[in-house]
Amino acid sequence: MKHRTEARFPASPEVVLRMFTDRSFHTRKLEAMGLQNRYEVLDYAFDGNDFRIRIQRRVPVQAPGVVKKVVSAESTVVNEERWNLKSRTGAVKVEPQGMPLDMSCVLGLAGTAEGCVVSYDWTIKARIPVVGGALEKFVVADLQSRSAEEHEAAMRLLAEYR
Repeated sequence: MKHRTEARFPASPEVVLRMFTDRSFHTRKLEAMGLQNRYEVLDYAFDGNDFRIRIQRRVPVQAPGVVKKVVSAESTVVNEERWNLKSRTGAVKVEPQGMPLDMSCVLGLAGTAEGCVVSYDWTIKARIPVVGGALEKFVVADLQSRSAEEHEAAMRLLAEYR
């Protein structure tokens, strides 16, 4: 299943990329989302142009009906986010532990008259028959909710990077 979201920021692409490539931004964002003591930074690298961060986190999951059969009430998820400052592009790979699911995202950042917009082009593929479609739809709905939370947290931190 394909899914596209966008996040708009009232700041230049350079400011938003400065925020996205700061390790502490990622940890403070998770804490602002209520995940204190529920995450661990597994890897981080930034050479001034190429950025990578890999974070494992435990998140509560409220799956409906048939999806409950393949999803636990709490999930451990490993996220790897990459950015290239020169091209203003990136990628996210999500590894939900114990879930028959493949998730990846292509990132793009473009300037606008009001600041910038970050595009997230997701590919979500369940690896099980029958309930796979329901699982994909659940993941998209959950992704939209978590993306909104992450954007709110990022907006609260944005002023520190101007």
